[in-house]
Amino acid sequence: MGGKLFDYSAAMYYRLLSSIERCRLNVRIFISSLFKAYLCKKSKSLLQQQPHGRKKENKILLKTGIVFEGKSTIVAPFYYEFGKISIGKNLYINSGCTFLDNAPINIGDNTLIGPNVNICTVTHVVNPCDRHINVIKPIWIGNNVWIGAGTVILPGVSIGDNSVIGANSVVNCDVPPNVLYAGSPAKLIKQLVS
Repeated sequence: MGGKLFDYSAAMYYRLLSSIERCRLNVRIFISSLFKAYLCKKSKSLLQQQPHGRKKENKILLKTGIVFEGKSTIVAPFYYEFGKISIGKNLYINSGCTFLDNAPINIGDNTLIGPNVNICTVTHVVNPCDRHINVIKPIWIGNNVWIGAGTVILPGVSIGDNSVIGANSVVNCDVPPNVLYAGSPAKLIKQLVS
């Protein structure tokens, strides 16, 4: 199956629990510092959340481990676990995205990620006897990529520069540069003019 294998049975999980909780706390602190929440007075519910601007052009290694190059926008809510994420310049991540970053997620410059996109570097072994074993593989997303709303990107996938992934696609294999892929599973729809 490839990738790294981890046994996340109950005993192993509980040994890692304090580290996992510490990472999750750092994530909450980080997200709180990036976003301001505005409450609707009538319903007392979350009305909208706006990103806090980032101006530095140098790489910034945050307490959570996310590496930013230049100015990017992440719209809340945004979920991730460990901060093994490297973000290029001028990235836009829309609301409701979830990054399961057990392995590194690398995203290039000028990339657009639509709402409710799931990027998953971890999966389970299919065999029922070994299902507690996780397999992790990194994900690479190139420059000038557009990922449509509701897309799921599975472990080990690379998406080439200038490619587009149609909304609600499931990407389970590598996507070459300058193409439109869509569907479940995602397939080549057409070559894009570079």
